[in-house]
Amino acid sequence: MIQTLLLDFDGLLADYDHSCHLQHLAARAGCAPAMVDAALRGEHLERAHARGELDGEALLQALNTRLGSRLSAADWFVARTAASALRRDTLALLRQLRPAVRVAVLTNNGPLSVAAITALLPGIEVLCSATLGVRKPDPRIYLAATARLDGVPARTLFVDHLFRNVQGARSAGLHADTAHHTQSLRRVLRRYRLL
Repeated sequence: MIQTLLLDFDGLLADYDHSCHLQHLAARAGCAPAMVDAALRGEHLERAHARGELDGEALLQALNTRLGSRLSAADWFVARTAASALRRDTLALLRQLRPAVRVAVLTNNGPLSVAAITALLPGIEVLCSATLGVRKPDPRIYLAATARLDGVPARTLFVDHLFRNVQGARSAGLHADTAHHTQSLRRVLRRYRLL
């Protein structure tokens, strides 16, 4: 019987618009979105943040140095929140879960984005690659997340919209499946008798 449900965020519980995120940051930084993107992705700052190699303060300092700006954690929070459109029907489905099932989110993000995701999902624990020290689809992240939740891999179900992440979870001994919208998630949850 499944006791723990681990869910992806972007692409399953929310739609993420990276261009919107960039536009908000660029407006605050007083530059073009392409400049922000070049610093975050071109210089791998965002990936380093998601890996836990740069904390939020270090990421912002590096970004501000490159852009000549004064972006703050609050600016990032506003930008990430604006870029994340919650899928209300999917969240409503989660309220139908069996009461004993523990629900958490597992995301490849750093602390700056996790602060926004946590605010968007009150009452749901958010685990991230930066804190766990490894990214999906590496099997170690699923074991680390399960341990953090005091769960057992064989009694944990992981759902993601990317099959490569599902494969990583299966390699770690978790039950795992893909879902792209509320209907497909409902089918997965019913298959595991979680509704």
